[in-house]
Amino acid sequence: MDRIHAVENMCYTILDEMGDDVEKMEALVHLSSVARFSYLLANKRNLDSELAYIAGIMHDLYAYTHERKEHALHGSRLAFGILKSLNIFKDDEVDAIVSAIRHHSDKKRIHDPFSEVLKDADVLDHYLSMPYSGPSVKDSGRCKAVFRELGLRGEEHLPLN
Repeated sequence: MDRIHAVENMCYTILDEMGDDVEKMEALVHLSSVARFSYLLANKRNLDSELAYIAGIMHDLYAYTHERKEHALHGSRLAFGILKSLNIFKDDEVDAIVSAIRHHSDKKRIHDPFSEVLKDADVLDHYLSMPYSGPSVKDSGRCKAVFRELGLRGEEHLPLN
């Protein structure tokens, strides 16, 4: 848990520099929600929940503090720098987190299981943040699969992809 708090503190410090309080709150809610969903999905899939949480809390940090264009690529670089500066992660752990962040926007392709956790958590949060509008059509198949995996009802109301 100490590593989670160290990364959260770094992320919160970076987000504190945002001028817009509404956007800052939106960032905190989304990043925290994706982190929690990542933890849950990683646990269910027998993957490292701590690393999944950390990938979730960092995955859109660049998008909120800089720009959305190519935010997954730039965000993975930002995450790499933060994780290396903390000096509390093994190289393979940094690689797993950074890879998941780099791949999280490419939801059409299947990557490693750890990246898939982050993608699924991101889609789940987008849907649950606005359940009546549903996920985007491009994400509905992924969202339906997560609903089924978790044994949730309501996936039949999601749009067809």
